[in-house]
Amino acid sequence: MNIEDAVTAVTAEANALLSCLGQPVVAYHVTAIMREADLEHARQMQLALMRRSIEALVDDGLEDVAAKHFVSQFDWRLGSTWRLLHASDGVAH
Repeated sequence: MNIEDAVTAVTAEANALLSCLGQPVVAYHVTAIMREADLEHARQMQLALMRRSIEALVDDGLEDVAAKHFVSQFDWRLGSTWRLLHASDGVAH
């Protein structure tokens, strides 16, 4: 798996987030997270994106509970894809 494939996998079912934050913004942040080799730093970046994602979805009219549920699924896809991408690099996690 390469970074481009990882970004595509993570954002494939993120239409609500892509529409309210914008595809370039989401792709930029996901790409930056995927490029980060350090697990702890990648997770900090991921948590910041998740907080911003909840705020954006709520600002866009989604209820808080629904936004958190959606972002939870996005968070899981992002984390698992990061692990898959970096496992093939031989990076210790």
